[in-house]
Amino acid sequence: MRTATALALLLIAVFCGYGFVASGEPGPHHDYFRIGYAIVGAACAAASAIVQLRGKP
Repeated sequence: MRTATALALLLIAVFCGYGFVASGEPGPHHDYFRIGYAIVGAACAAASAIVQLRGKP
C-alpha cells in the first residue's frame, strides 16, 4: 500500500513538473500557475519520500 501511495504521489509530482515547465509561456496568469505547480509538486515529492522512507517499527 505504501508503494502505491508513493507512486501516485510521484506521478502527481511529475505532472506538476511538466505543468511548471509548460506554464513558462507568456500569458495573463502564468505566474500563478507556476507557483501552484511548484508548491504542489514539491509537496507531493516530499510526501512520497516520507511515505517510502518511513518504516514500521
